[in-house]
Amino acid sequence: MSTSTGSERRTGTETRAEILRVALRLFTEKGFEGTSTRDISSALGMTKSSLYYHFKNKEEIVASLMDERRDELDEFVEWLAAQPPAPDLLRRAVLRWVSGATPERLQLMSLAHANQPIMRRLMGSGQELRSNFDRVIDLLTGEAAGPRERLLTRMAFDTVSAALLAALGTDAGPDEIIAAARDAGAALADSLTPGG
Repeated sequence: MSTSTGSERRTGTETRAEILRVALRLFTEKGFEGTSTRDISSALGMTKSSLYYHFKNKEEIVASLMDERRDELDEFVEWLAAQPPAPDLLRRAVLRWVSGATPERLQLMSLAHANQPIMRRLMGSGQELRSNFDRVIDLLTGEAAGPRERLLTRMAFDTVSAALLAALGTDAGPDEIIAAARDAGAALADSLTPGG
């Protein structure tokens, strides 16, 4: 018997996406350890067994969230590798990366910052996003670049994280954080561009 509420039944993919969205919100609000699978299933209006059909535990939910971020990085690297060399490539690349920041991405970054032990455990297989970003730095700086240039280039891409941390304890919302990250990233990229 159907219990239709006027909406179509969700697909498995849509259900997984909704679980990820709700779990991320709860992890951000209550902390990873403070959020139970019962909290997640209750917020979704589903049974725990339905939740377990999609994810076997909270760690798998976080791992799936991080997998999405790694997929975004892989797509970004593919785009970057296809770009012809140009004086403004670093600036365009930084702005493209920062423009992908969303309130949900800020929540994921906050989750990662606040839960370093779980992140280290989940990323112990060498899949940590920060180390995977070396591919981006290599494409932009080349082998001849020194440590300072590589570090400054990495910092240009890390402005969202820096702005998020700088916003702690302030009234800055997601839009202000992302705008500040965009400005800082562009300024760092320009400082690394000859004649910039």
